Amino acid sequence: MHSQIENEQIVERYVRNQLTPEERQAFEEHFFSCDVCFEKLQDAERFRAGIRDAAGRGLLNAKSRSTFVGAPRTRFVWVFAATTCVALLTAMITGWMYLTRVPKLRGERDRALAKLQAERQSRAELERTRPVERAEANVPLVILQASRTEEEPARVLLRPGAKEVVLWIEIGPSRYRDFRLEVLSPQNRLVTSVDHLVRGPYSALAASLPTAQLPTGDFLVKLTGVDPPPASVAGEYKLRVRRP
Repeated sequence: MHSQIENEQIVERYVRNQLTPEERQAFEEHFFSCDVCFEKLQDAERFRAGIRDAAGRGLLNAKSRSTFVGAPRTRFVWVFAATTCVALLTAMITGWMYLTRVPKLRGERDRALAKLQAERQSRAELERTRPVERAEANVPLVILQASRTEEEPARVLLRPGAKEVVLWIEIGPSRYRDFRLEVLSPQNRLVTSVDHLVRGPYSALAASLPTAQLPTGDFLVKLTGVDPPPASVAGEYKLRVRRP
């Protein structure tokens, strides 16, 4: 039986569905109880699946595929060996990527996670050590009025511990909705400024300035209408800062 199977290429013909119903039934009754023929049949099925996979990947054209499928046993062995080499080469490339590229990507991921964790710890430490802002009592308030050359400047006394001083400016009717406040030194040098001032409930402007930005001395406070353009000076005020 084995010599007949070998000479008549029963295995290859069975895989290609070229046996008669009688031959097919007889071979099936045989290979179910024969480990050798069953192994050969599995090899043939794997080879045929490999040819279909190679054709699907574009490694074989239709002509080559038909040639391999209908080839004699010698060419069958060579094609099976070639398919095996392709599979081994694919496995080698995959293994190389796993051994080189994947560890590199994992290292980059670990470094990014470590950097993110360090930044989170740094922010948490900063939040923990940041001084808590406390409400300030008796905040200095100075009401500014449009200055004239002969008028005395508005005075404000900044006592120790005062962190802010509030400038209150009452203005008349104006076409401007948005204002800019500038504090200038006697040499006309900008000391500090506040943008986007708008009228409050009492039709007045209020700006809070850090006392650290205001040394002892005389200043000119200039109010400029910004929006809608064009911008123009809306008022100038004299301010005198004193400390005990």
